[in-house]
Amino acid sequence: MAEKKYRPGQNCEQTDKYSLYDEKGKLLNEDIDVEKGKRFPPSQQKNCYYKAQ
Repeated sequence: MAEKKYRPGQNCEQTDKYSLYDEKGKLLNEDIDVEKGKRFPPSQQKNCYYKAQ
């Protein structure tokens, strides 16, 4: 099963540490703590996504 991807501004479904990737899958930032019910932080690049670590 593929890991779920989250977009900046989307609501977080589970408190966890997340990593930010660019549209090609290159790691941009890691160890980002996001709490359930909060929104994922904005990114400075287009088409980025977050995945749980």
